[in-house]
Amino acid sequence: MLKKTVNRLSVLFLMILGVLPQIALVVQTMNCGVHGRLLLWILGAALCLWICACFRHGLLLGIPASAALLYFAARYYDANALTQLDDLIDRFSGAYYTGFLYKGSSYTYLNAVDDHSFVLLLIAFLLLAYMSSALTSSGGRRFMSLLGSVPLSAACLAVNGRPPYAPVVAMLLFWALVLVGGNYEQDGSSGKTVFGLTLPLLLLLAGLLWFTHPADYDYTQDKLVLSDEFAWIDSWMDRWLEEAESGSGYGPPLTIEATPEDTEKEEGRLLWDSGSGVMDLTEHYDAALLETRFFSVRADESGMLYLRAVSYGDYLGTAWGSAEEAPCSSLAFTAQALQPLGRECSLTIRMAEELRYAIVPYYSLLSGSGDEGIPGEMQPDHPRFFRWSGPFNALTSNAPEEADYRSFAHEAYTRLPEKTRSAMLALALQAGLDPASPGIVDEVAAYILGAGVYDIETPPYLSDDYAVCFLTQAHRGYCVHFATAAVTMYRALGIPARITEGFLVQAERDRFVEVKGAQAHAWAEIYRDGLGWLPVEVTGRGGLQDPQPSEPEGSAASQTPEDPAMQTPVPGVETDEQDSVDSLPVGVVQSEPLHQPARENEAAQRLLRAVLFAALLLSALPAWRRIVRAFWRSRTEQANASRAAVALWKRAQRLEHFGGTVPAEIQNCAEKAYFSACGVKQEEVHACLAILEKQADLLYRALPVGKRFAFRYLYGFK
Repeated sequence: MLKKTVNRLSVLFLMILGVLPQIALVVQTMNCGVHGRLLLWILGAALCLWICACFRHGLLLGIPASAALLYFAARYYDANALTQLDDLIDRFSGAYYTGFLYKGSSYTYLNAVDDHSFVLLLIAFLLLAYMSSALTSSGGRRFMSLLGSVPLSAACLAVNGRPPYAPVVAMLLFWALVLVGGNYEQDGSSGKTVFGLTLPLLLLLAGLLWFTHPADYDYTQDKLVLSDEFAWIDSWMDRWLEEAESGSGYGPPLTIEATPEDTEKEEGRLLWDSGSGVMDLTEHYDAALLETRFFSVRADESGMLYLRAVSYGDYLGTAWGSAEEAPCSSLAFTAQALQPLGRECSLTIRMAEELRYAIVPYYSLLSGSGDEGIPGEMQPDHPRFFRWSGPFNALTSNAPEEADYRSFAHEAYTRLPEKTRSAMLALALQAGLDPASPGIVDEVAAYILGAGVYDIETPPYLSDDYAVCFLTQAHRGYCVHFATAAVTMYRALGIPARITEGFLVQAERDRFVEVKGAQAHAWAEIYRDGLGWLPVEVTGRGGLQDPQPSEPEGSAASQTPEDPAMQTPVPGVETDEQDSVDSLPVGVVQSEPLHQPARENEAAQRLLRAVLFAALLLSALPAWRRIVRAFWRSRTEQANASRAAVALWKRAQRLEHFGGTVPAEIQNCAEKAYFSACGVKQEEVHACLAILEKQADLLYRALPVGKRFAFRYLYGFK
């Protein structure tokens, strides 16, 4: 009697656990308005339907009680159910229209009502009715229960991107308990198993949330749109229809030509990359790529993050091409200098588009075969890099190849067309730029910053020398124009420089941030002898956000630039909505040390995580033992005696791992069940089960401590 009561209570518990999270997900996904007492009404409906399902004459009481509950709920909410239902369906339609059918489009919602409590109660009532029937069915209980919870939950997760954590944890707990439990109408221990596993599983899920925070999950709208996740189904259907049409005589086979946009994606094109390894300055800013999602990134600190892709070294007047082949790759030189002194950090990058070049942070030890970038197939998921908040003057790369590369950089990365060099030297003389000045890098950057107005809509110049045209005629452009002018000016003054294309990302600590084409950026790099390439931000007059006052020329900050990999002054993204500013940071990108917890706090946090992990492990072991024992109990106590006998024999074979043997009685019973036409009886199976338990008890006493632990908690014999 007690077991049956516990089983029935477990059904009520699972009904509530399986339905409430689904309603919460619908509310959050569709932005529904709810009344504060909706929870009480749903609990009342669960109680009425539970009585109908779990008691012999429960229908006589449960059906009138359910009808009365819905009647009084309608009176309480004074609700027009049809209007609420129509508005809720409109919200589902809008989510499907904007997220699945025409992704990214707009949808005008009806917004006919502000409160959807009554229609949500009706939905909960239907789900509870289905779940009560599924949980108390004699067969297919697990499948029916999952069928009543997985589709709606998955649809909500696909639409809303980042759901609330509590409903997701509750749904995971419900699915785990359903898969473990048995038939709740029999006098078994299924209800005891459910209640016994609830707390350990809940602690385990809480631990997973602690160690793998939901902010780390890549719940992005693009990623979770089911039409994208299952695009292979569309492709398969298209191919199938094509084959059917081509073989049926109804017409010629359907051929689909690749559009230019598709071709660009296949080639891994960046915003200014022409597709052939050339940065074409005559090409207008490609607005079509602004909303293209390239990747997601998570950093261990918040701040602006420069992520490089590819550098160009050959100035062609209207484009940038690849420099001649370098004697070695210089990409890791600066990181090698920082390795003994800097603090090692890491990123997590999840690519959404395949690019020809890998996306890496500055001061990473990663290095490809080339000097301009790392091939896209070598894209690291977790690139590591070094941060340094001190001066760069005292740093020296320990790479033996640096000396040879230095002479190459001074020769290859100072080349210019003669007319460009002459024009730049004249402009430098006019601006008072002295190549012997110790602050020449910042002085050139300050000059370029103030040389033009940032305008994303700048049309192509009518010139064959974009650097000179920008500084003498146009005085208007966006990041590639500013960077082009800066690099050519540096080269004219004898400083090795090149232009780099990549992304400028406002990183958030421990959260994934989507990076789209709008975050694409271009900047200059200068080569410092004995150290390597350093980035220089030169985009100004509206191209930077949140500007900081410029450092005075010749100041300590301008002479000892700090780590540009992550900084507080925020250079902006490529957009035409930036406000013009007159005061901007100059020179090699400055950074303010971001707040870091003390090492003692970090050690305390690691210790706390280790303790919590140990506690979770200890709490998970009893849960695993219960799961294993419940699984074998359901196999060896099933109604089919022959199958139970074979399962019992398989269970007994586990004793051989610990030096035991399969008892002869169990072996004979299994052979009789398998080969005999008469089969075996339940009494024989029960007798063999008692023999197995006695054998396991004797073997357990003779085992050493380590094997006892595995015998009890991993195999669940005791």
